[in-house]
Amino acid sequence: MCKEIKNGGETMYKELTTKIRKALREQWFYHIIVGMIFLVYVAIVVIGNGIFLDDVVKILGFLFLLTGIGNLIYSFSGIGEKGFHWGEIFFWGILESFSGFLLLSNKLLIAERNLIEEVSLAIEKVTATRVELQGYIVIFYIGTFLTFRGISHIVTKIYEPEGITHNKTLIVIKRVLILDGFVDFIFGIVVTLSMYLAQGIFYYILLIYILITSILTITFGLASKYSLKIEKLEEEKEIKEANN
Repeated sequence: MCKEIKNGGETMYKELTTKIRKALREQWFYHIIVGMIFLVYVAIVVIGNGIFLDDVVKILGFLFLLTGIGNLIYSFSGIGEKGFHWGEIFFWGILESFSGFLLLSNKLLIAERNLIEEVSLAIEKVTATRVELQGYIVIFYIGTFLTFRGISHIVTKIYEPEGITHNKTLIVIKRVLILDGFVDFIFGIVVTLSMYLAQGIFYYILLIYILITSILTITFGLASKYSLKIEKLEEEKEIKEANN
């Protein structure tokens, strides 16, 4: 009986990943290109002794936007499949795209500037002292976003159904996303704490985050391609053995 249930689980996940594997075959190169783009940016900043470092928030917004678009496309590959949490991936795709738009369009900076002006004037009227709060809203938003995205990736992937272990491609995705979740969580906390440090430190924290995320994105693309290749060879071997 247990063997039948196990075999049923393997069959279900084999059927489930047919669409996912097809999507990954079409998208693995996208992850490598995205990762390379941001690695080039980091290299330019380092080699250029800080050139374009002031644009790191917008670059992060661009990274969020591309990641969100990638997740939206990926989520469509599993719509209607019970074992595939496409709704969760779609949700984060929307949130990532929205966050990217906010950072790229300076909406947060505009809202922050207006809020700071009102708060500073109010405090100045009472204490005759003008306060400087610039940067707090953007830092808090990025830190909070990364922290909660990290928690989501860690929790949802660690407690994913055991049936996922029947598929090498999904195992790769699971491990990379768990690692990415820890990176997001740690940097989310560090970014939030950077509100109490010099603004330049905040920029370098984001630069390091972009570097690590770029490497993970490239790793995800290469690992997906490699695992898909291994799966294909194993399937061909199984078919050959069955025919014999």
